[in-house]
Amino acid sequence: MAYLPIFCEPCARASLAALQSATHELRCGFCEQVGRVIPGPIYADGDWLTFADIDLGLFEAELDGLQAKALVEVLREMVDRPDPPELIVKRMIERVPALAQARGALLEHLPHSISMLMTLLVGRTRDVALPSHAVAPSRRP
Repeated sequence: MAYLPIFCEPCARASLAALQSATHELRCGFCEQVGRVIPGPIYADGDWLTFADIDLGLFEAELDGLQAKALVEVLREMVDRPDPPELIVKRMIERVPALAQARGALLEHLPHSISMLMTLLVGRTRDVALPSHAVAPSRRP
């Protein structure tokens, strides 16, 4: 099955919604409010736990839209250089200590987890304008 990443403004959480339900309102997996689709990749069944672990770290960091935007830009620079994925994870945890709880998920699923982190940060930018190249990288082959 394929899933779209959605962000819920009322509870500030991200979750995955079945693509088949895309013709209906996409509901948050936490509070059942209507969520908005986060631009970026489509995910699969095996992505749920990693996605949830990374989202929990970002949720607990309580980032506002401007903080998330700044992190998107930093992460994009590291990916574009390209820094080794392990170093990217280390640097992002230094910037967002709450991500330390997701270290295992981030490191176990490299480089796919970096794409998830980007998607989840983009979701938290809310109404902050992002450069067009800041959208999450495409899904792994």
